[in-house]
Order: sequence, then C-alpha cells, then structure tokens
Amino acid sequence: MEELRLGVVESQFAEIIWSNEPLPSGELVKLCEQKLGWKKSTTYTVLKRLCERGIFQNEKGMVSARMTKEEYDAA
Repeated sequence: MEELRLGVVESQFAEIIWSNEPLPSGELVKLCEQKLGWKKSTTYTVLKRLCERGIFQNEKGMVSARMTKEEYDAA
C-alpha cells in the first residue's frame, strides 16, 4: 500500500484530476500550469508516474481515475 501514498504535490495534482475528470490531457496541462505553476513536461511526468501506480489512466488523451478519491482514502 505504500506505493499508493501520495506526496503533498502529488495530492494537489490528484485533486485536480478527481475534481475535473474525465478531462483531455491538454486541459490537465493548462490546469496544472494555472494552479501549480507547472510546465507541460512536469505534468506529463507526474501523470505517467501515477498511471504506473494504478491511480489514474491516460487513454487516447483522456485522463481519468482508476480509483476514486474515496477508494484512495480507504486504501
């Protein structure tokens, strides 16, 4: 379960996705730039990491959660 624990910045990123899903990856980049001050490459790096951990998915440019915030909190 340690693999699922999110750091502070990852948690902020996850909240953006959970609050807006499903959303196009380009829209996620814009939101992260506005709310977190991130560049496109940072957004995609963190998204890839969290997709590999099974929390989110990026299918054909659409980002969505593989587990709800409630499921994450209970894990």
